[in-house]
Amino acid sequence: MAGGGTGGHLFPALALAEEFKRKVPQIEIIFMGGRGGLEERIVPKYGYPLKVLNVEGIKRRSGFQRVKALAKAAKSTFEALTWLRSIRPDGVIGSGSYSSAPVVMAARLLGIKTAILEQNALPGLTNRVLGKTVNRIYIAFEEARGFFPGGRTVLSGNPVRKEILKNADVRADDEKFSILVFGGSQGATAINAAFLDAIEYLTEVWGSLRIVHQTGTDGFEPVKAAYKRKNLRVETHKFIDDMSAAYNSADLVVCRAGATSIAEITALGIPSILIPYPFASDDHQTVNAKCLADAGAALMIRQDKLTGSTLAEAIRKLYGNPQELKKMRDNSRRLGKPKAAEMIADNFLKILKKG
Repeated sequence: MAGGGTGGHLFPALALAEEFKRKVPQIEIIFMGGRGGLEERIVPKYGYPLKVLNVEGIKRRSGFQRVKALAKAAKSTFEALTWLRSIRPDGVIGSGSYSSAPVVMAARLLGIKTAILEQNALPGLTNRVLGKTVNRIYIAFEEARGFFPGGRTVLSGNPVRKEILKNADVRADDEKFSILVFGGSQGATAINAAFLDAIEYLTEVWGSLRIVHQTGTDGFEPVKAAYKRKNLRVETHKFIDDMSAAYNSADLVVCRAGATSIAEITALGIPSILIPYPFASDDHQTVNAKCLADAGAALMIRQDKLTGSTLAEAIRKLYGNPQELKKMRDNSRRLGKPKAAEMIADNFLKILKKG
């Protein structure tokens, strides 16, 4: 499994690895990623060996920095080539990000079966390049199909970890309307600020709300202090370890539009208010969010339109309209693909068996 850097690329790979282990208990899975990426901290916790490469992104670099990045990519490809030749894996799957490119390219040069996971509606540069040569491309959005060869592209969905899905069919019984707020594993300053401001416009319904707010490490103390000043009881967390329980109690999620978050909330059928991160590569989060909004599964607020007032208006619209909320829940579940990992594992194992 090659790739990582962020949770959006790493967690689908872990979910898929989990499914391969379930189907073929004797299988050996090794992760390859980039030095300094999230994978260095997370992968060992799941019990998989990890090899890291010294590689960095090329896009948005110019001059000497671009030459330096290209040199690192070439060196990493040679290193991956040498290492893969020594272990001769049956297959290599790239989960996206620049750290996957040297490994997948090296695997193709060695004639090893390859595949990539494309989690976003608008594919990134790395996967657009790799998609021209790999044996299979697994996409999460139909909108991504046009960027890849038709005969090798499969609409599978984005793999979601079993730990997230474990309570999918059991809803927590809570009299209050429960809202889960988060901005990714590191939080999001804009979402934290907007939600605190939105409170001023929700005073008439606040007593009927239950709020779980993941602030990120940097935002934790300021947000907690702000709630205390307002004399409001809110569950605040730097980071939520048990996202399954958090999702299980949520009637509504307010979050970014990263691929992993979208895969999780649609797999569980949760309505959402999506606030795309505007500085993501190619603004792909806006494309992700628009896909859900167009399908009636979410409301989208662009960050340049995000204020306490607009966020409160969206929350109140759903809080006071159970029929609309149910419609969004049904549409969200319709888009979800909780069996994505199983589908990908079955398909790729067939490719490996063909030799």
